[in-house]
Amino acid sequence: MRKRKSPIAKSLIKNSIAGMFSALEIHNKPTIKYRYEIVVLLVLNSWELLLKGFLYKYHKEINLFHEDGTTKPFENCLNIVNSKVGKEFNAVQENLFILYKYRNQIAHFYIADLDPIVYSIIRKNVLFYSGFLLKYFQIDLSEVSDLVLLPIGFKRPISPIDYISNSSINQSISKETKEFLQSIIDASQRLHDNSINETIFVDFKMNLTSINRINNADIIAGIDNTRENKATFKVIKESKDVLSSNLGDKIVLTRDKSGSQGTLYYEELKEGIFDEINNIVDANKLLAKGNPQFMLGSALYYRIYAERQHVNYNIDTYELLAKAGMMEFYAPFLFWITRLPAERIVKLLYEIYDQCKSPKINNLIKILILLGDEAVAVFNELFKSKYERIIQKPDFYYSFQESMKSKKTNLILRALKITKNTKIELLNKEREYNIGELLENNNLAINILSIDCMNVFNGNVSCRAVTRDLDFLAYGNEIILNKKLTQELSKQT
Repeated sequence: MRKRKSPIAKSLIKNSIAGMFSALEIHNKPTIKYRYEIVVLLVLNSWELLLKGFLYKYHKEINLFHEDGTTKPFENCLNIVNSKVGKEFNAVQENLFILYKYRNQIAHFYIADLDPIVYSIIRKNVLFYSGFLLKYFQIDLSEVSDLVLLPIGFKRPISPIDYISNSSINQSISKETKEFLQSIIDASQRLHDNSINETIFVDFKMNLTSINRINNADIIAGIDNTRENKATFKVIKESKDVLSSNLGDKIVLTRDKSGSQGTLYYEELKEGIFDEINNIVDANKLLAKGNPQFMLGSALYYRIYAERQHVNYNIDTYELLAKAGMMEFYAPFLFWITRLPAERIVKLLYEIYDQCKSPKINNLIKILILLGDEAVAVFNELFKSKYERIIQKPDFYYSFQESMKSKKTNLILRALKITKNTKIELLNKEREYNIGELLENNNLAINILSIDCMNVFNGNVSCRAVTRDLDFLAYGNEIILNKKLTQELSKQT
């Protein structure tokens, strides 16, 4: 039976929240370069998913998909949501348009220090995001995380209002930067003209007050939190929008799990809905500044791999991601390399061999087993010549010899050193699968791999080992006895 896919709106919101927390995590790293270029990309990506989730849930008459499978662009979605929500959304729209303008003109802003004002706009954006999520999806981010952060640095805070109005600050900046600052002023003026008191950025001031009768004090610092927005908690227990029909079998709604059966809700998840994952890939390019390296860490790598089929194909990008998975994070990687030219795959395999570092060299050994006897023989000679005079050989040397002697006819089982009866248990422990089931059902292995990669991204690091096995169960067949790869291996020996 085909596995039921999650409702589209729910999936969009889940990924939107994950993207926003990724933006906050990157922002709050103290020494990261190109902070706001990356954060703005992730924030806009998060909002794009949220807006599409809103339209899909509340306005199904709007078709999010184009005929070519792509979805409506961010700016289009933003305008539609603003027309549906009305005046209360105007400040959110203006805030997002400013960030969108910043993203599109990043190249013009490097010579100007816009960090104080971009910080203030993003800070307000996070408040808008939290409020929108709570109102329309009943998700309170204060329940998801107890994150409370205050800006602490080596310079005094600068008010964005002072920054815009202070001629000594912006008298020497570029034309593009002046236009960007003017767009913020114009946005604020439009809100004022429409009698909207909401601002598009957070302002902050520092006030020093001299107080007599205080002993042994040079400075009294006070924080006034009386104007802070209050968090609202809301619990909804009742179900909504239950559709009944006289046709077919009866549907029973029950709180007793044992009394429920069948599929109550089903949607097909269409291709193209998660193309926004490419924004994260683009964020890495910004951070790397031309270096072929994955800079965003293992958690975001697993996030990308969970939605790997939506990453735009580019040979250099796929090679970069393959190298990150194989040699940096010891994570799933086969999807990337099975789509690379043979010469690039072999180049990566020899790079692993040259490093000979455990446990990452296990990836090379597994691939050699899948390629067959000829490839195994090539590297057996290489390993022997490298280690035959060494008394204490590395563990992987013996592991390779053991795999060569294995009698298992299924090369995937031989590479993973498991049997068909080995069980894989899902994180929620509601179901476990035999390896034999996953070998026979490739789509099932692919789907579970995506789920467990997302589990790792969400902090369940215990799933890492399972994802590595699932990767070979999902894509190992594309490596087995690959003649082009074997010939290329021999050629580059």
